[in-house]
Amino acid sequence: MIYLDTSALVKLIRREQESMDLADWLDERTELRWITSVLAEVELPRALIRAGQLDGLAAVPSVLARLDRFEIDPVVRSTAAAYQEPALRSLDAIHLATASIAASVAALAAFVTYDIRQTESADALGIATASPGLN
Repeated sequence: MIYLDTSALVKLIRREQESMDLADWLDERTELRWITSVLAEVELPRALIRAGQLDGLAAVPSVLARLDRFEIDPVVRSTAAAYQEPALRSLDAIHLATASIAASVAALAAFVTYDIRQTESADALGIATASPGLN
């Protein structure tokens, strides 16, 4: 499995510096399923709107359709709430908790993010990260 947070999903819609590297990296791993939190259903369009990329909104449903989305259930909520790192933001904690719980069921190849704080938090939790085009 590959977990894609919203910072990665935006790059699949909006052309950014790392977009092609991410697309190539994912193309090399077609056997792995893509996962994320249902939180992306809100975060992805909001990120595009915030960036003024209203034309990208039409692509959101097709990008989300490629992902298995995990609910923010009581286990995710309690796991996210229990993280002790002070700098970890609430929505990032939900993404990390979702990835961590998914990894307990099946192998997680990478948590893909372009958020430095998210990368640091994932590394601290022992979750393998990737940021194609940055590393």
